[in-house]
Amino acid sequence: MEDKPCKSAVLEVRFLTVGYHDTPVLREVSLGLSADQIVAVVGPNGAGKSTLLKTIAGLIQPSKGAILLDGEPIQGLPVWERVRRGIVYVPEGMSVFPDMSVLENLEIGAYLNRRSISSRLQHVHELFPELRERISQRASTLSGGQKRMLTLGRGLMAGARILLLDDPFLGLSPIIVRRFCEAFRAIRQSGVTLFIAGQHVRRILNVADLAFLIEDGNITLSGPGDEIFGNAHLQQILFGAQIRPVGF
Repeated sequence: MEDKPCKSAVLEVRFLTVGYHDTPVLREVSLGLSADQIVAVVGPNGAGKSTLLKTIAGLIQPSKGAILLDGEPIQGLPVWERVRRGIVYVPEGMSVFPDMSVLENLEIGAYLNRRSISSRLQHVHELFPELRERISQRASTLSGGQKRMLTLGRGLMAGARILLLDDPFLGLSPIIVRRFCEAFRAIRQSGVTLFIAGQHVRRILNVADLAFLIEDGNITLSGPGDEIFGNAHLQQILFGAQIRPVGF
């Protein structure tokens, strides 16, 4: 089952095909993201999750299909122009600038969009008070979880309207993962759409308003995150599990 882009979608992907060396990774993928949503894409390793996010961000060029922001095609725009328009990609394991302070790291995120820097900085501090307390420290002195907070904050400092997060829970403790889930909900309430891909399926789907299962470059299932997680096909594909009927 493939989700159809809707008229109210802030971002639409239409029949997107992407390949490496003539080998297709995404096959005519179509989906839509509405404003103020947390959207997840899950699937087996190599299914095309990261490729989808990188293509939306402009790091990979599609061989076919369209990407529309507010109804306007953007697939031909360079990465910096997409960032300027509010599409910000935070890659898996994105590192900090270790010799710069926390504040300098955050300010770098705003280099393409200098408006409302102080209000964005305040928003980051409200999400992650640890960063405010360490604002003058070198980023190299932060813990692993704090560094991940800093990379997410840097994305928000860019003025993101759509935040593309690739495996944001990688290597984090359960306590920090819960903090991030709370932060994602707060970011959504601030008017930002989050599109999350990753391997922490339970956590990602638990926080998602809308979710997609991708297999071999095709979207095979879509719906609310909690419903998708309970789907027998997803459980079999991702966990090798069979869901027993109630009463067994």
